[in-house]
Amino acid sequence: MRRTPDTQFPLRRRRLLAGGVALATALVLAACGSDGGDAPVAAGSATPSDGPWSYTDDLGQTVELDKTPTRIAAYGDAAAALWNFGVTPVAIFTWMDPAKDSMFDGLDLSETEVVGEVYGEISLEKLAAAKPDIIVATSYDGDAPDEMYGFKDKAQLAKIKEIAPVVAVAQVGSMKDVIETNEELVSSLGVDTGEGSQVADDKAAFEEASDELSDAAESGLSVVPMYADAEGLYLAKAPDDPALKYYQDIGVNFTKIGGKDYYWEILSWENADRYEADVYLNATRNSYSTEQLGEQPTFARLTAYQDGQIHDWESLSMDYPSQAKYMKELAGWLSSDRDIVS
Repeated sequence: MRRTPDTQFPLRRRRLLAGGVALATALVLAACGSDGGDAPVAAGSATPSDGPWSYTDDLGQTVELDKTPTRIAAYGDAAAALWNFGVTPVAIFTWMDPAKDSMFDGLDLSETEVVGEVYGEISLEKLAAAKPDIIVATSYDGDAPDEMYGFKDKAQLAKIKEIAPVVAVAQVGSMKDVIETNEELVSSLGVDTGEGSQVADDKAAFEEASDELSDAAESGLSVVPMYADAEGLYLAKAPDDPALKYYQDIGVNFTKIGGKDYYWEILSWENADRYEADVYLNATRNSYSTEQLGEQPTFARLTAYQDGQIHDWESLSMDYPSQAKYMKELAGWLSSDRDIVS
């Protein structure tokens, strides 16, 4: 899930943080680069090449280095995906404490420097001290090489690029395309993605889970993904989210959400019952709990709520094992829940 309300994810902060927290003034730029510390960050079967490295990212930037990067820093979502592909970042920056973020469940943060846990607030000194060879970020429609998601503004991004090149993985289109881009990136970093590798096994499990979800979706149950807070309901538009778009492409019946805005239709609590769906998926990051939803009379009137057909909408990184696990859960709900709407 992306571009969500500020209370859950940094929806508007890239534009609203101007004039906020001041950047640190002193940089330890002399410490950056790959000449300090050669501990590999690619785990398992990764075998970085000593030869030159070149990579063109989703924003059209081509980064060329004398040797394959081994010290990788990354924005939160990108970092979790790299981890699950076998690349452990030396530093991460994100929008909340990663130790409290379910996206990092099961990942060992002890060897990774957290250089930012508020959107747009990144310690440049700590980032430089981590000596990254490259920094991996996420991007969205409208982003550009000099201004992209995850950073406070152009000035901050420019200073960060003095520490290490920044490459972007676009979180647009279908989830499968995003995952395959991550696979290409980690392959360039030396991770074995060929037949018999862990990545190949994870990909096969992903395809199996996709088939399972596609079969379950034949139930035709209508689904609405949502986030809720004191202001009301935020209903997600499946085509604007890579994971939801992929689920839709393989058959999940998402209710068409109205409004002209990108990603969300925002409803006041008085209008929370505008849509009647068979299943609601409630965001797990900072959203109202099911019990809190029931305290809103208009939402409590929905048959899906009364029948217990409110399930978790997990925010997951773009990698095979994370997405396969959730697709199996979603398939289970679509197979067991009852048809309400029709």
